Amino acid sequence: MTETPLLELRGLGGGYPPISVFRNIDLSVGMHESVGFFGPNGHGKTTLLKTVAGLIDPWEGDIIFAGNRLNAEGRMRARTSKNLNYDLFRKRRIRAETVVNAGLIYVMQGNLLFPEMTVEEVLDIAPLAAKGRTGITAMRQRVDDLFPRLQERRGSKIRYLSGGERQMVSIAVGLLALPQMLILDEPTLGLSPKLRIELAQAIRKIRDSRVPLIIVDQNIEFLTGLVDRLFLFDHGSITREIDSGSMPKHAEIMTMMFGEAN
Repeated sequence: MTETPLLELRGLGGGYPPISVFRNIDLSVGMHESVGFFGPNGHGKTTLLKTVAGLIDPWEGDIIFAGNRLNAEGRMRARTSKNLNYDLFRKRRIRAETVVNAGLIYVMQGNLLFPEMTVEEVLDIAPLAAKGRTGITAMRQRVDDLFPRLQERRGSKIRYLSGGERQMVSIAVGLLALPQMLILDEPTLGLSPKLRIELAQAIRKIRDSRVPLIIVDQNIEFLTGLVDRLFLFDHGSITREIDSGSMPKHAEIMTMMFGEAN
């Protein structure tokens, strides 16, 4: 990659004290680039994304976005007592508000929305996260065009939506924050093949609108065509990089993730 990076991770490490989940992550994502992560479940992909999004403190390393450091410098101190809730007294090394204000928007897996609010109410409050960035009216129209199903369901409470519809709302909320970069964590988790295709088409349109993406998904076919580079994340590390012209077949993916069959 030769273009100026929008997001840089330098020697990033983290986890849930005292357990290290990922370490020594180096990654650069360009201004108009989209990248994807895949790998076995439980190997740290979501923990990495939560750290970049400011939900979990990094232990060490740097998170640089649009040329600005988002986290405190240096290494995180170890806990001094096993019996003390250290998190009550420790100063945060990164704050989610700082990340959101910078325009780095994370759409978590699991459709974590307000169940008693309607689709329209959720979409109405989503732009509050844009923090002065301009273009809300145009983005709302784009969201309506991307997800016409939500227009049909705008008066329905979130709790009554299907899993695919909730995922559409989640992505719409992320877009209405006017992201400089959008992170999608397992957007196809639990979706039917039909909804997966529908969602892939919407995400492709988001990418074509020049919103840089980071996408984590187990479905490599879903990622193919959406990203410029693909990274295998295994045991807390990036172990392989694949460019868009060399996307692997299913058998190759299984070998990467689980090794050769006996």
